[in-house]
Amino acid sequence: MDFTLTDEQRMLRDLVERIAGEQNRSDPSRTMAAIGGFNACFWRELADVGLLAATLPESCGGLDAGPVATMLIMAAFGRHLVLSPYVSTVVWAAALLARAGTQSQQQQYLPPILDGDDIFALGYGEGEDDSDTEHIQTVAHRKADGYEIEGRKSLVLGARWSRHLVVVARISDEQADAGRATVGAFITPMDSEGIEARHYQTIDGASASDIRFRKLFVPASARIGGGIDLRDALERIWDEATVALCADATGSMEAALSATVQYARTRKQFGKPIGSFQVLQHRMVDMLLAREQSAAITHRAALALDDALPARHRAVSAAKSLVGRHGRFVMQSAVQIHGGIGTTDELDVSHHFRRIEMFNLQLGTVDHHVQRYAALLDQA
Repeated sequence: MDFTLTDEQRMLRDLVERIAGEQNRSDPSRTMAAIGGFNACFWRELADVGLLAATLPESCGGLDAGPVATMLIMAAFGRHLVLSPYVSTVVWAAALLARAGTQSQQQQYLPPILDGDDIFALGYGEGEDDSDTEHIQTVAHRKADGYEIEGRKSLVLGARWSRHLVVVARISDEQADAGRATVGAFITPMDSEGIEARHYQTIDGASASDIRFRKLFVPASARIGGGIDLRDALERIWDEATVALCADATGSMEAALSATVQYARTRKQFGKPIGSFQVLQHRMVDMLLAREQSAAITHRAALALDDALPARHRAVSAAKSLVGRHGRFVMQSAVQIHGGIGTTDELDVSHHFRRIEMFNLQLGTVDHHVQRYAALLDQA
């Protein structure tokens, strides 16, 4: 498999690296975390240079750069500790609208997203198991002129920042193939009556919410795609979002490794830089190998997103499980080499550690993906 980047992809990588690096220097994510927000000016700059449109199809106003572009963007965000609603707004909401939305929905919602004027949160997970659509218990009951939604969602990232929420729910009294309930998604303003949100800060400094829906009414026009079953589209985008998070984690691992190597060159014990000690040299080599393996398997998963099932699922689960294990190893090693200072807010290493821990809590744990991969081995 060829992992060589094209000239356009290298230009995209350099552009995102520059913008993300400037954001990190002028407004570190830990500062934004302290006020529970994100850098709105940075978000606007992403829109101005076309990065919010990079991965969407040309028919929807995008640049059709593909999943490798998402990987490059997210890796830069990870390296520079960027807090943003990119995954929920672009990878989830915009992609779902582009793939399954009606023409009127695309015309209404996509231009404000691409211009940086609208931010979306995604209500998908409902507990520890958010790996596929089978776990969804939130229900949309059909009414004469719309739907009434009952249920709850957990760990809804960026809801505090968002104007709109996409709610994934089972449709009552509707069945798709194999007798399974039809799964739909609905767009509703975050301030709608019937939404009760409890906001909190996650360990990596981002914002998340637990949301309860009590007789939330949405008009029929708010159902993405009209009356179609979105199960396959949602599971495809779930895989894409998982790969995006893996790319973010590999970028974070790279930054932590770089900081550790630099620290080992300057920190002295017994009159010598600690980087001259062979045991630490071996540990940093192991960190490098873990990072390179993680980057390679993430790139492999990004290229496999267009593969047929179950090959796509296998590639995604292999990446999520390996990046999760290697990411924790790299961060634990980075803190160990830094010593106690590695756990303080003053150093980026501690923030990268928290970012990896948050990564391991999203879209399936390491154990879940190992089990999923094993189950998929029996499928052709």
